[in-house]
Amino acid sequence: MGERTAAAEAFPLPSGVDWRGVAGSDADSVELKMLLDASGEPVPVTRRRRRGARRVYLLDTPDLDLCSAGVHLRVRRRGPDRYDLVVRVRDAGRVDGRRGPVDARVELDMLPGTLLRTTELRHVVDPALAAACLENGAPLARMLGPEQREWLRTLVPADLPATVLDDLVLHGPLTTHRYRVPRDRFALGRAFLEHCHYPSGRELRELSVKCRPADAPGVAVALARFLVDHRIRPAVGHRTKTALWIEEIRVPDRSAIDERAPESS
Repeated sequence: MGERTAAAEAFPLPSGVDWRGVAGSDADSVELKMLLDASGEPVPVTRRRRRGARRVYLLDTPDLDLCSAGVHLRVRRRGPDRYDLVVRVRDAGRVDGRRGPVDARVELDMLPGTLLRTTELRHVVDPALAAACLENGAPLARMLGPEQREWLRTLVPADLPATVLDDLVLHGPLTTHRYRVPRDRFALGRAFLEHCHYPSGRELRELSVKCRPADAPGVAVALARFLVDHRIRPAVGHRTKTALWIEEIRVPDRSAIDERAPESS
């Protein structure tokens, strides 16, 4: 069985997309993601080198007007006095497409049956400013960098009010613990296990591997073998963590969400 065939079995691509296109993409990186069954075997990780809990806040209007337009603003607390704000857009089922501003990064996010071209522009936020906005009620839009503001002008639909950034509120946090899979267990790319805790109390586990586009087909094969070798069971259904989070905000009753997607992210 060829590598592309094996990769397609592990990560079936949307119609019209093939592995040669992924490998030859102009994206800066590819991240393969697999949601895991909560009752499955544990993933071998380096626990003593656990990275601290990350807290992610979604910035949007109370009615999620930006998310509805496909624009995500996320503030991440990456560690003590370390914050960044990311403006992100995603194009589904596309290998090539927009790149955004010069400093934006492009990544192909791949889940089984799903490919998302993610363009994001990151800005490091001063810790004092982050504290003022996240804890003391200062306007959240103050955390945006100049280049992010300029890009947002091109992303926000014309039917939204010009003051939409003045109406931002905090949603969250989504808390994640991130663990490195040791190199002697998975040598290709950079493999991590993320354990996510949603505001509703829901928990999800995601195994991800980041690599260069040219390496993606081989890494997909290696990831499939890794799951089999360690008897790790993927979840049934695959959606992004952000998609489920948005659904939680829109449908606060968790039981309603569980009925729609019992094993999804």
